[in-house]
Amino acid sequence: MTSRTTTIAAQRLPRSGHAALAAGALVQASLGAEFVLAGLSKAVDPDFPAQFAAFVQSSPAATSGPLAGLLSSVVLPLSPLVARFSEVVELGAGLVLLLTALEVARRRLAGPLGAQHAYEPVAALLSAVSAFALSGMSLGIFLLEGARLPSVSPLNAFGSPIAVELLLVPLALAIGWLELGRFVALRAGARSTMPAAS
Repeated sequence: MTSRTTTIAAQRLPRSGHAALAAGALVQASLGAEFVLAGLSKAVDPDFPAQFAAFVQSSPAATSGPLAGLLSSVVLPLSPLVARFSEVVELGAGLVLLLTALEVARRRLAGPLGAQHAYEPVAALLSAVSAFALSGMSLGIFLLEGARLPSVSPLNAFGSPIAVELLLVPLALAIGWLELGRFVALRAGARSTMPAAS
């Protein structure tokens, strides 16, 4: 049964499968590190709640657009709470992405070190949820900053024409999608290897 399962897995995994998974783990680790550092930077800043309120209040989205009502009626009155929430989400979700990227890399190893464990589907699902949450947070910041779309301009000759927050959105969505797919595959694999009820 084990050799048949190994053969099926080998047939389903393309030749580039290990390289693609390793590349995905590298992107995931980079994304996780970005948000861990951002979350820690907020945590060590004693004035972050006040700076967050000032940032939201002075943002283009706070004065006009579809988010203006929400920002003035909910986010600004609760700005200390929202600021701490964003800090916790960035730090927590970033750590999840970083640790599960190491888990994906571990599974590429041969022998007992790369063996499958029962916690892996839960870790993959938690990683997917974290990535989707960070994608939404990045999109929110992009909208707050005025949603400047990429353009060709002499001002972009020595800078990025794409806002970092906008760039993080598809990267986090892609990692979320990969981790959701990994969750489904791991759960299906776990069900197929369960012994039949007698």
